[in-house]
Amino acid sequence: MAKKEKEELFEKETKYCKIIRSVELKDSEELFTLEKIYIKALERYEIRMCLYLDCNDRARKLIPRPVDISPDKFIDLIALGFTAGILDKDLKNKLKSIID
Repeated sequence: MAKKEKEELFEKETKYCKIIRSVELKDSEELFTLEKIYIKALERYEIRMCLYLDCNDRARKLIPRPVDISPDKFIDLIALGFTAGILDKDLKNKLKSIID
């Protein structure tokens, strides 16, 4: 179980989690995000990829469904995740070992 870091800053908090950091990639009407989150009930950090849409009842509404994204946009989102520090060097090294 991941230890919770000392009183860290976060972008948003819900009943379920704290969004520690996020990056966004807009594609037409869709807003794809990659988020580092802290799940309160499980007391651990996870990476979440999700889709937000502007809906009649609310702007930027989280759409709870699988994220369908083109390979090019997926690579762009992953690159943004590494640049912003959402994805770390350990993950980068693991991905390199899979590719090699």
